[in-house]
Amino acid sequence: MIKPDRWISAWGRSGGTTPFAPEQVNSASYDVRVSDHWICPTRDPEEFSAPHIKLFPNEVVLASTIERVVIPRDVACDLKLKSTLGRLWVNHSMAGWCDPGFEGTITLELQNLGPEPFVLEAGRRIAQLIFIAMESEPDIAYGEPGSSSHYQGQEGTTRARD
Repeated sequence: MIKPDRWISAWGRSGGTTPFAPEQVNSASYDVRVSDHWICPTRDPEEFSAPHIKLFPNEVVLASTIERVVIPRDVACDLKLKSTLGRLWVNHSMAGWCDPGFEGTITLELQNLGPEPFVLEAGRRIAQLIFIAMESEPDIAYGEPGSSSHYQGQEGTTRARD
């Protein structure tokens, strides 16, 4: 079952996301914004000190959300790119799932599929979180001893960890 706006607002106000902005609550999702920390495998890191990035055709960049989230043990979370960005040929199709118990910022994998460069500005609403109620809590949630979690507590854009 997908959690509604009432639940999302209560979750946000109780520390589920920092910062929390009531205007980012939708009927069945919560909007998250892109931060100003970018990692691109094909460019010099010095190019990413500005509050925006020009993403060239077919280029991929890692970014992160401004929001730090705490996903409850009885909820899973699906991240979907905002439809406006999809209509501008920006894609996020690699990883978009937060397991129950995840805490931290969310790393985004973004690609420009369009024919022209796309300027992505920090602070833009980039994706939405959809909260899905679990039938019951898992035996071992993300980040708990015995889990295979690599990214618990991550802050900012995070490269792959083995």
